[in-house]
Amino acid sequence: MSFAPRASRYDPRAMAARFSFEVVDALDYDELRPNYAPEAIDWVAQHGGLGAGSTVADLAAGTGQLSRAFARLGVDVLAIEPAANMRAVLQERVQLTRIMDGTAEPIPLADSSIDAVVVGNAFHHFDRDRAFAEIVRVLRPGSVLALYWAWPLEERFLRYPGLREIEEIVESIRASSDIATAYRVWSEPPNTAEGFGPFERREFPTTHVIPSKRLADLYATSSDVASLPRPARAHLLDRVRELSHGLPESLRVPGRTVVDLCHRN
Repeated sequence: MSFAPRASRYDPRAMAARFSFEVVDALDYDELRPNYAPEAIDWVAQHGGLGAGSTVADLAAGTGQLSRAFARLGVDVLAIEPAANMRAVLQERVQLTRIMDGTAEPIPLADSSIDAVVVGNAFHHFDRDRAFAEIVRVLRPGSVLALYWAWPLEERFLRYPGLREIEEIVESIRASSDIATAYRVWSEPPNTAEGFGPFERREFPTTHVIPSKRLADLYATSSDVASLPRPARAHLLDRVRELSHGLPESLRVPGRTVVDLCHRN
């Protein structure tokens, strides 16, 4: 997603109440969304002192991109996800992870029971103040919160000029959505939240490999597109499919994993 200037106002509770990932194809979500850079996982693990015996909560875990990555470190992962279709794919594809039905407001975990909380491309769906308060509650003192974002690079347009027209069309249709507005708020590092030290932002390069014929399916997994009225969504995705025919068969899209990390006081 491209970023416009920071929005000054939005209502995250109203935005979240109108959307559920139950309407998204969970298999497409799992197969098509960009993964997070392994170096971004290692960086958080090092700052949090995470290893065997540590417990990590993955909030809004989706189909488990972050859960998988942290499970490889040997930590105990608690994947918390409210959408049943996402949990079903997560259950099938991620091993050694406990899966829970829940949200960030409230988090279904005991006080001071977690060594790290991670959130992948989802904090804009939370009620910020309630979520931060709950994360403070479940984290042990000195432990870490890491917000992960998967964002493209402008270099993609140099490599694939046809992507620019596709993105301009998508942005023109979804730009006014509450979800897109909430997402753009996080284009800058977040302000310090009560109970936490300052956020540190790091970026790690990635490459997102995807067949061009699946671009429309990828956009369909994005909440701001999936929440469009059915006729507008169908028209947009048809147009993306049409324009994708002019792209190479396989795309290697340059991107970045952005991590905002802070410690609980």
